[in-house]
Amino acid sequence: MTEGVTIESNERVLAPADAGLELAPYAKDYWDNAFEQIGRRRLVKLAIAVLALLYASAIYAPLIASDRPYVLAAKDEVSYDRARRGLVGVVNSVHELAAGGRAGYGEKGRQLSFEGALDAQRPALADRLDTMALYLTEEQRAPLADLDSKLDDVIEATLAGAPDAAERAASLRSQARELRQAFEVGPEVPLRTARSFPLLESISWIEVFFMVLWACLLAWPIWNRIWNARLGHDRDRMRTVRRTKVLAVLAVASLGALVWGLTIGGSLTFASAPYKDGLTAGTIQAETVIFPPLAIGFAETHVEESYRPPTWTRNSEIGEDGYYVRGPRMPEIDKVTGKLPATSPVSVRYGEPERNAAARHILGTDILGRDLFARLLWGGRISLSVGLISTFFLLTIGIFVGAVAGYAGGKVDLMLSRLIEIVQSVPAFFLILTAVALVPSKVVHPIVAIVIVIAVVRWTGVARLVRGEFLKLKEQDFVVAARASGLSTTRVIFRHVLPNAMGPVLVAAAFSVAAGILTESAVSFLGFGVKDPIPSWGSVLNESKSAEHWWIQVFPGLLIFVTVFCYNLVGEGLRDALDPRMKV
Repeated sequence: MTEGVTIESNERVLAPADAGLELAPYAKDYWDNAFEQIGRRRLVKLAIAVLALLYASAIYAPLIASDRPYVLAAKDEVSYDRARRGLVGVVNSVHELAAGGRAGYGEKGRQLSFEGALDAQRPALADRLDTMALYLTEEQRAPLADLDSKLDDVIEATLAGAPDAAERAASLRSQARELRQAFEVGPEVPLRTARSFPLLESISWIEVFFMVLWACLLAWPIWNRIWNARLGHDRDRMRTVRRTKVLAVLAVASLGALVWGLTIGGSLTFASAPYKDGLTAGTIQAETVIFPPLAIGFAETHVEESYRPPTWTRNSEIGEDGYYVRGPRMPEIDKVTGKLPATSPVSVRYGEPERNAAARHILGTDILGRDLFARLLWGGRISLSVGLISTFFLLTIGIFVGAVAGYAGGKVDLMLSRLIEIVQSVPAFFLILTAVALVPSKVVHPIVAIVIVIAVVRWTGVARLVRGEFLKLKEQDFVVAARASGLSTTRVIFRHVLPNAMGPVLVAAAFSVAAGILTESAVSFLGFGVKDPIPSWGSVLNESKSAEHWWIQVFPGLLIFVTVFCYNLVGEGLRDALDPRMKV
């Protein structure tokens, strides 16, 4: 039980029909009552469910909408041939560096140093060799491994200034040319079918951490009930294992991320992938292909479908020749030339719905024909994460400053209160615009700048709340007893007083997340947020301001409105649930 929390004893009264039953009375602590109050508010529960769904759609966006397949068993002769022909180019670069040496390289005006230029050739060759190895047998891979090993030796010799480095590089170049010729696709070198997992290989360990974490949280009602049943529904024991449950969820998510990082450790190197184009053109000969439910990436363009309305609307139908069948965008014959305006037929790529299928672009497209639904799914990652991360940092600053000011009092409280007032006088939005505009994106990413400025400016409200709670609690008996016991000031503040002052802080946190989402959306709408092709809800809104393209404003705006509205509902629900005067 948290120190200083008043327990409300709720004993069950035995009715006459229950006279033969033994019903043990139990006591509800502060958080039991809070959760019970929240559970009685259907609108708050609905808001929490909607937020959970929005966060799930953002976290699992790669598994929902992507132009990379889950599984691909195929032969890609184009990629293989490109990698085979590229072997000589890498080795030629090493030969030039070895022949010229450090003196002949001339680092002035170059982006890479002499060592950096040599080291850059290792991954370049490894990438080509790995691509070739996918389609070759174990016996055929041996010469490739030998070439890779000799490249490392030549680079080490060149860096050490060995006199025979140029000669060894020339020999390596000859070997690369022989391999390029020997491994040309033909009867003697048939390619085997390679099984790969492009989508899974593009997911990083950080994404896996949040995927596992959110899966555990969504399944909380199920496994929490099972866990409580094993405890015999003993309320005292259930309260003591709350922290254990939270730590268990974090441990499972961390373990999943660690295993993923050690085994796969992927990353999204490029925003778009060539698999669908190769499958459509037939250069990738596939045996098994499994795509996500929406086989369209957030950066994948369909220029011939520029500003196409949602495909379930009547005016979105396009004929085989690429012209709209009805609506305001129907083609009209030019009065001067007597011809129809030029257009291009819609290209339906592998795995996509048909040209006029209702599910092709359910929310329409932007100026480049990028699917709006996919961009909103991925954009939620930026918008929602900015709200959460900025709130975390501003809570950290606000709690620390407010706790010190309220507990210390006197001159310390006076100085910190004046600091709070000074920071409150700074207009946050204009400071964010100034920081994003003046700080180069290469130095600090715009989203990082937005998060930092929000945290630096908007912590004052939390600090004032915490200060007020500390002024009220520090003279109560349990705090006086803790000080009299000889406990350190830090322990008294953060172990005894702060847990009892967290109610108003949680309410402020809910409203702060909503404010952070609104701020990021506004900054991105003005063009100072993330840059193409990375989307956010605000940047998607900025892709068209014309009423003709109504879907560009309606759907991102609706997401922002629903998210902020739900957070406000949750904040109000927390405020009522944590207020003793609102107890039912």
